Amino acid sequence: MNTIVFVFLAFSCACLADNIGFRYGGLGDLMDATSKTQHLVDSVRDDIIDELPLGYDREQPLQLKAVSYRKQLVSGYNYYIKIETNQDRYIHVIIYEDFRGNTLLTGIQLGKSLSDPIEYFSLNVDFDTSIFRQ
Repeated sequence: MNTIVFVFLAFSCACLADNIGFRYGGLGDLMDATSKTQHLVDSVRDDIIDELPLGYDREQPLQLKAVSYRKQLVSGYNYYIKIETNQDRYIHVIIYEDFRGNTLLTGIQLGKSLSDPIEYFSLNVDFDTSIFRQ
């Protein structure tokens, strides 16, 4: 009987996770950016700018507007975010947020377009975990 209950619960959890488009370790469904997503971008703005090549969009003040995102549950959350930097220029970033709300830029991809899908990419920013943004 315990086995049947366990299997039922495991199956129910798997179905529920599938319905919300979110699995541990996998990327969730594409979502429109929210005020929380923009807040995450704003919290690591200086780090994003430091990772951009010299002269990137420097002809005018650089905007970093979150457009859409996908979320990955790890020991916290990785947010894969599409950001519009200025007119029709986009980048993808990974921002890690621990369960206490501290944030850290861990990945960036340049040369993206609005139509480029947000997909998994490797962490590629050298970082020191002692510099979490709070």
